[in-house]
Amino acid sequence: MLGWIFLVVVAQFLNAVVAVVDKYIVSSSNKLRPSVYAFYVGVLSSLSILIFLFDGAAIPFTELYTPSFQNVVLPSFYIFTLACIVGITFFIALVTLFSALKRADASDVIPVAGAASAISALLLSFIFLNTSLSASFAWGFLLLVIGTLILSLFHFSIKTLIFSILSGLMFGAHFVCLKLLFAVTVFDDAFFWSRVGIVIISVLVFLFLPHQQKRSVSKLKEVGHKVWGFIIGNKILAGLASIMLLKATELGDVSIVQALGGLQFVYLLSFTFLFGEDLPEICGEKCNRRQLIQKSIAVTIIVAGFIFLFLE
Repeated sequence: MLGWIFLVVVAQFLNAVVAVVDKYIVSSSNKLRPSVYAFYVGVLSSLSILIFLFDGAAIPFTELYTPSFQNVVLPSFYIFTLACIVGITFFIALVTLFSALKRADASDVIPVAGAASAISALLLSFIFLNTSLSASFAWGFLLLVIGTLILSLFHFSIKTLIFSILSGLMFGAHFVCLKLLFAVTVFDDAFFWSRVGIVIISVLVFLFLPHQQKRSVSKLKEVGHKVWGFIIGNKILAGLASIMLLKATELGDVSIVQALGGLQFVYLLSFTFLFGEDLPEICGEKCNRRQLIQKSIAVTIIVAGFIFLFLE
């Protein structure tokens, strides 16, 4: 059990770092609009497949292993279709998430998106995966809504709130599609083809939306080396976090994995409290004492909602 719990704790810390850097990238450069950045992120997600090159590497937890190309086979039509749906939901989730981050702090946007994602994933799992809703689902739902309202009333415009919630809904659908993939094939195969699906959808958006293609090519030349360094490094961290969470989902208790998703919000709030004064202005996370108290109350309620939502 220690192995997959450790994976979730580390992965949520990495996700918190990724969220702050994403905020910096979409806010600091007018060269990268949210849709363009989502395109590059989708393509760069293929880098996570490089973990297959470490097949056989020693890992200090006996239940964990690195993926192997030997477990990847040509997909059936069903698996390929699911992989493409994974790509579609992921791309829409990214565009709306980056649009929200451009307008608000990561410590505000991510908890709201996370709350919407949790509710979406549970309801869709109930419909498509025949999972049961916990007895405490109603309490968890209520707490997530209250926490979201506290954050949105004090920090969001209506547009930002819509982007945040839509992003969460799409991430929830993305998660359920991944679970459907895991149900019909082994982890290595599902992970590989889900990454392929994300890249295919990103490239199709690039090819079939001429204005998007032109914008992407022109912005590619204008983005500085520093920003590109942040983008590539950040996507490596995001890829590692994704693999860790997928492995934890496969090996451990899914309810606990999801409940521990609240750790990301705690990490983000900690960044605001500990490093807010030192972070660049463009990163956000600078708030006065009153705003910090409001965020702390809202995040505490949302984390409590996560715990109730996934209690058996």
